[in-house]
Amino acid sequence: MTARILVTGGAGYVGSVLVPRLLERDYQVAIFDKFIFGDSGLAAVKDRVELIRGDIMRPPAALMDGVFAVIHLAGLSSQGRASYHSPRYTDRINHLGTEIIARQAKVSGVRRFVYASSCSIYCTNKYQPTAMPPTYKEDDPVDIFAPYALSKRAAEEALLELADGDFRPIILRKGTIYGFSPKMRYDLVLNAFTKDAFCGKRITVHAGGEVSRPMIDIQDVAAAYLAALELPIERVGGRVFNVLHHNRQIIDLAKEFQEVLKVKYDINIDLDIWAFQIALDYKADSSRFRDAFVLEPVRTLDDAISEIWNALERGHDYDEPRYYNDRWHMEALRRGLVP
Repeated sequence: MTARILVTGGAGYVGSVLVPRLLERDYQVAIFDKFIFGDSGLAAVKDRVELIRGDIMRPPAALMDGVFAVIHLAGLSSQGRASYHSPRYTDRINHLGTEIIARQAKVSGVRRFVYASSCSIYCTNKYQPTAMPPTYKEDDPVDIFAPYALSKRAAEEALLELADGDFRPIILRKGTIYGFSPKMRYDLVLNAFTKDAFCGKRITVHAGGEVSRPMIDIQDVAAAYLAALELPIERVGGRVFNVLHHNRQIIDLAKEFQEVLKVKYDINIDLDIWAFQIALDYKADSSRFRDAFVLEPVRTLDDAISEIWNALERGHDYDEPRYYNDRWHMEALRRGLVP
């Protein structure tokens, strides 16, 4: 009998790529989601998964029945206006919601709980051009100021307090993700570059490009979640991992993007480099992740760019509001769709 995996937030950007990969591995998949963004990202697999509509603050009593492992993706994924507009909502969903689901999993005897955290807990506001930021390791102290990052760190602390010999949460602090998903996000830096270049043959580089991001392809993120399910629990359980393949300064990323479009499509893209202003700046060390997971990148950067570009050429609707998380969460808050 194949193992049953519960994926919370499975209809989102990452879940819409991960769920088909789980099915390819013959896992049974149940998706627990509020479906604020709808379920169109799962259109190709809806007949092969169990969809459970609900709120992580009030999960059904039987949610964990027969579950081997939980991949907890649900939450408010935005560092923008929505998280500042309602810090309470941000903390309820990302921190308290995580603790509620984790406690239910632990009581139900679920040993593996894989949590979608974020390298954004390392981010600092950069006020002027200076030297590169430090490269943070998982155990380095952090000085967190933003509601989204605070909520993610608080959730991590709750999980680690719950950890014992029988409950072994695996915390994946992912870098900035890029790549195409059936539930797309055009508000992430490389995805935004591709959309803007397609629309106007120009990309905007904020803060003079003098800020850094830890970066990872969405296909590599899916591979990391699969590995977290399948690696020996003694190797990954109860640990925090920075999940990325490279740190990139944004100006370098923009120039590489420009070169990919020139070489692959013979398209010249202008760089609109804005003067330096306050911007988020952070880097992360991936040594622990590389040593434990031993995963090579699934594809090259230009392959990921090409997948998005080709989807746009086929008519993918980049104006769809659901493809911009912060904008959609603000609308959900305005309409009272979330508490």
